[in-house]
Amino acid sequence: MSSSLTREYFILSEIATNMRSGFILLNPAEQIAYFNPSAERLIGISRGKLLEQPIFDVRKQLISLAANPESAQAELDRIWLYPEQESSTDLALADAAVRWLRVQSFPVRDDLDHLLGRGVLLDDITLERSPAQTRNETLALAAHELKTPLAIIKGCATTLLGNSMRWDPATLREMLQMIDTQTDRLHDILNTLLDVWRMDAGVQNLRLSEVRISKLLELLLERWRKNAPRHQFIFSAPTEDVVVQCDALRIEQALNHLLNNAVAYSFMGGSIKIQLETNEIEVCLSISDQGIGIAPEHLDRIFDRFYRISRGEEHATGSGLGLSIVRATIEAHGGKIWADSPGIGLGTTFYCTLPFTPLAETEPLHHIPTENAVASSASGPLALPRTGLLRQSQQSKIVVVENDPRIVRYLRAHLEEQQYHVHTLSHGIQLLRQLDLEEPDLILLANRLSDISGAEVLHRLREFSAISVMILCDECDEDEHVRLLDLGADDLILKPFSIKELLARVRVLLRRSIVQSEQPAVEVIFKTGELSIDYAQHLVHVLEKPVQLSRTEYKLLCTLAQNAGRVLTHELLLERVWGAEYNREVDFIWVYISRLRRKIEVDPRHPRYIITVPDVGYKLVKL
Repeated sequence: MSSSLTREYFILSEIATNMRSGFILLNPAEQIAYFNPSAERLIGISRGKLLEQPIFDVRKQLISLAANPESAQAELDRIWLYPEQESSTDLALADAAVRWLRVQSFPVRDDLDHLLGRGVLLDDITLERSPAQTRNETLALAAHELKTPLAIIKGCATTLLGNSMRWDPATLREMLQMIDTQTDRLHDILNTLLDVWRMDAGVQNLRLSEVRISKLLELLLERWRKNAPRHQFIFSAPTEDVVVQCDALRIEQALNHLLNNAVAYSFMGGSIKIQLETNEIEVCLSISDQGIGIAPEHLDRIFDRFYRISRGEEHATGSGLGLSIVRATIEAHGGKIWADSPGIGLGTTFYCTLPFTPLAETEPLHHIPTENAVASSASGPLALPRTGLLRQSQQSKIVVVENDPRIVRYLRAHLEEQQYHVHTLSHGIQLLRQLDLEEPDLILLANRLSDISGAEVLHRLREFSAISVMILCDECDEDEHVRLLDLGADDLILKPFSIKELLARVRVLLRRSIVQSEQPAVEVIFKTGELSIDYAQHLVHVLEKPVQLSRTEYKLLCTLAQNAGRVLTHELLLERVWGAEYNREVDFIWVYISRLRRKIEVDPRHPRYIITVPDVGYKLVKL
């Protein structure tokens, strides 16, 4: 191999080692010169076998995995025929966790433009390629899961209603117990479906309260001892009360999924050990079983949505959603979850952590230690470090709005590596809808989207929110940069960008957000009579009862409240709430004022709070 070839291969291999995409480097004779760990996983063959077969045929292996080998062979022949050209194809796979694989081939050349070989990129595009298919699968699985408990409940109820006098007390109790058990199962299935919807909508709203984790686990285990009497549950916890601020319902669902997983994949009569420990800032929980275990190649992916592991010749069971929902819930609380298994047949242990305090009470940014300090402080699987860096980044939520899936994966990998909470979207309208439900700390927004432009998204966003926005710019001139900044962008960066520079700019914008949030507000809660507005929480109460308002209704009410006692004209209200282009649409005001009155007034026909000033506008009375 020439020195130029060696240098090029070395550079590419260094880049590819930590890539999530599979990467294979072929020399001019189509022999494998390099492959990364992701390629091993995606093409379903171990490093040992590849080393044993130096003339390993990548194309033949891909054809063997394809759901339609003839079609796959035609597509791959087209790619392999012209190594000097860039080309790609998407393959549907059979009997594999990855159901859609994108194969991209590109030439590798030296400085003199001589062909050195080809590179092959492999990407799992299952969720990108078939979102409708996965949603349909979820519904089909849900329908199947619902049928069994409904049939049992219906059968028991029909039997009891037929002639209850025939049955002895033991039989009656058994049937009622079956109804109770299957009702619990229905409840769990419906909660799973709701969690899937929340994940798709990008929503994980938490209702925090003080929860005694030990007591919660004891109640759950009492139920599982009843439902799985042939398993032994061993629970170990500190003697003192362990109180955590969390969403009790969400945490109960997550723990229930983990216990169900331990039971489902354990041998009959096996022991399941639950151990609860604490340190200064968090609780650490482990759930260990003596079941079938998990192979090392699956450990990193079992929390992915729809990822299911087949057991030998058996088909994979379950929907592939339970563990992904558990991870979303734990991470929404600022915790961590991971799994460990010695190997097949040797059982599995799931570990998770939960901080004692809400994420809003994390350490300020200037307490960030170095990355090495974080790594060196680990003392065991149940003693994950929780440094200022980790806690600060866990409270930072970043939304990436970009329709290029390669850039999305690249950004997500690096942002999550810094422990930020990352949510990705491909359409501007999706972003505006999500912001009705929850606001992130930072938005990375592409200026070119498939539905509306980034500039239009930014214009609409600035009508109701001051969230920090960094624009990811494709090729655009200086005038476009100026326009984006004038529209309200906090920063912009040109593609292709350096990830180090982007992460530095992200840290700058997040520091600004923290400083601004620490500034004392002029008025956090507004009150007039029995009406109150909590600006910090975006909550409205009347007679101490919550009132559900749309984003526009809330903005209209806040505009009136911020000018309580003063008359605001129709034109002024329209400009402040809807924008200058709506200053003639007086009907908007009438409709939304009517809606507001129905929600906050005891008698909307005789309003107490929002008073009409004929032919002029409205005012909110300060009582």
